[in-house]
Amino acid sequence: MFVVPIDRDSVHAGDDLESHAMSITLDPSATLRTLIEVIQDMDYLPRISGGKATWVVYSSGKPLGVFAQQWPEPKLTVPPESIMDQHFGNIGPRLLFRYLCQADPDEVFSDIKAGNKLPSRF
Repeated sequence: MFVVPIDRDSVHAGDDLESHAMSITLDPSATLRTLIEVIQDMDYLPRISGGKATWVVYSSGKPLGVFAQQWPEPKLTVPPESIMDQHFGNIGPRLLFRYLCQADPDEVFSDIKAGNKLPSRF
């Protein structure tokens, strides 16, 4: 089995009272799309008033993609059909979701693809 530790930023002061760290266990032959679907199905990322939360998911310190509350599915920097075992290899995935408030997710994704510095959440 493939264990994927995940964690996320808090969205407001009261949201940081408990840890958001947890793990997802999947078959090593599962795809990144499967991992994303599991995260979406468990409503791991909180929804905010106004409906425009933007999250950047990092793996090994590098942006893997953008989740936006207003999008039906995230945009990844790698093919979503990549097999997890092949994509992450020996490193083992560890996903961190950074909250960028209501930054425009299309601009954030374009910045990631171009290798630009991402906007501050503050």
